[in-house]
Amino acid sequence: MRKLLLAVFVLFLFSANAQNDNKFTVKWKNGLNVENSDKSYSFKFGGRIQYDVMFISQSDTLNKYFPGGVNGTEFRRARLYTKGTIYKNIKYKFQIDFAHGKVTLKDIYFQFTKIPAIGNLRLGHFKEPFGMEMMTSSNFITLMERPLANQFDFDRALGFMIYNHHFNKRFSWFAGYFYPDFNFGVYKGKKYNLTFRVLGQPVYKTSGKYIVLHIGAGYSYRYHDNKLLIYKTRPEAHLAPKYINLEVNELKNYSSFKGELAFIYGPFSMEGEYTLVSLNMPESSLYNKDKYFLNAYFVTVSWFLTGEHKNYSQSKGAFDRLSPKKNIGNNSGIGAVELALRYSNIDLVDEDITGGKMGNITAGLNWYLNPVTRISFNYIYSDVDFYVKDQESNFYCKTGKSNIFQMRFQLTF
Repeated sequence: MRKLLLAVFVLFLFSANAQNDNKFTVKWKNGLNVENSDKSYSFKFGGRIQYDVMFISQSDTLNKYFPGGVNGTEFRRARLYTKGTIYKNIKYKFQIDFAHGKVTLKDIYFQFTKIPAIGNLRLGHFKEPFGMEMMTSSNFITLMERPLANQFDFDRALGFMIYNHHFNKRFSWFAGYFYPDFNFGVYKGKKYNLTFRVLGQPVYKTSGKYIVLHIGAGYSYRYHDNKLLIYKTRPEAHLAPKYINLEVNELKNYSSFKGELAFIYGPFSMEGEYTLVSLNMPESSLYNKDKYFLNAYFVTVSWFLTGEHKNYSQSKGAFDRLSPKKNIGNNSGIGAVELALRYSNIDLVDEDITGGKMGNITAGLNWYLNPVTRISFNYIYSDVDFYVKDQESNFYCKTGKSNIFQMRFQLTF
């Protein structure tokens, strides 16, 4: 694999040099960056390593029904990627994940830029544009895992997307058509997704005191072809059991509505989202109603004890990489220290839809040693209402609680 990546890198430099007399410069900027003098060609190589450790304590009820709730450790993510620009107006990215001993496709796309009226066209395998928290890279999310509401967000899929920015990037829109390939890189069938996002910054001040107000909204229509839909949700710890479970055996289509709000005021930040899902049943459905509603929401607040602030990317409408004022080992610096607190809730119950409910309180401490190294500590208190089936197929609600402590050691470049 290393020889293959090296060969691709050398081939890229050779082919670019053959077509340009511009000299290339090589520099380290949170990853290996190469570009020529007129910036018509660029190349970046990077990756991420996230190593997690979790300790969990469950109530007796949860221990009875979820015996898999035990301590554990894992490589949460182990990725390599390359991205760059060709002839100024074509961009590309290739990213794969090696976590859990298998290769998983992540971002694999190419993109045409500066298209009149449209702006940008992206084709391949990438995230559907839905939600600020989902569009924030796992490198830069505030707590170790995304909130419970992420169950209703959408990961990467095959398809294409057009998007553009206006008014000095103060307003942006995204529209995409996708096929649900589940990271396999291939899909055959009738399912499809139409996903949209709009966002703006009524307040955007980066000189002096850093102040940003972000407002966004999303909508996704998802044709499900009368197939099975499954929601399985765990607390905000990836090694924890999936406590609540909803299986809808036939679903015609469903729609998701998203509201986003984020505010940064110097070292303080707040982020919140609300998601409403409308399930539309086919005529053959055995459920009582034609339409059901599920919802989830979260609110996160954070404070930098060392005076830094969250960095906001206008082009992504999401949080970006943070640089401490003084890195560890630099003029006796201590890095950046951030405290965070979040409440999140998900409700998978509506009359005879009985998937369960869960609420989480998550507290976190992040220590940024430098722009690419971070150590995180999270405590999660999870309050669960879940449903079990008896021999007569009747559902009964059970309650349980869990306490989770987890740590992450992260390197991103």
